[in-house]
Amino acid sequence: MKTFIALALLSLFAGCGRPFDVRTPRRFVELEEEHSGYDYRATSADGVVLGVRAIDIDPDKGEADVAFWAEAVGQRMRRIGGYALLEQVDVRGAGGRAGKQLRFGRDEGERPYRYWVTLFVDDDYLVLIEAGGAQEQFTRAERDVDRLIQSLRP
Repeated sequence: MKTFIALALLSLFAGCGRPFDVRTPRRFVELEEEHSGYDYRATSADGVVLGVRAIDIDPDKGEADVAFWAEAVGQRMRRIGGYALLEQVDVRGAGGRAGKQLRFGRDEGERPYRYWVTLFVDDDYLVLIEAGGAQEQFTRAERDVDRLIQSLRP
């Protein structure tokens, strides 16, 4: 009986977590504490950070596809963040889910930084995967960042 109650309670809370699943790449560690609106955060030892957030979207208020969100994010990053859009890439998550990736660059002093924003849209959520760090460290971590993106499951 205790087992049944425990399983019933567990199933109630199962839907309360994040609406996606990702695999933390090797050479990264998931950060457990709260991080200003992120549903998932991870970092490498040399300072490359990953963040994933799912934003609830209401299809009754209009249907915005991934191209809309990519344009909105790109404009905001250039206008407010001072980032230069270097490249826009089509990407795929687990199960073939199509998305867009915006690759930005920015110099802070003499040091160049890289910042990627990858977007996936479904009926209920806009999922943003953010990855950034100093260019040298980020270049070494690109494969791991790609693995995280490819592991995304709704």
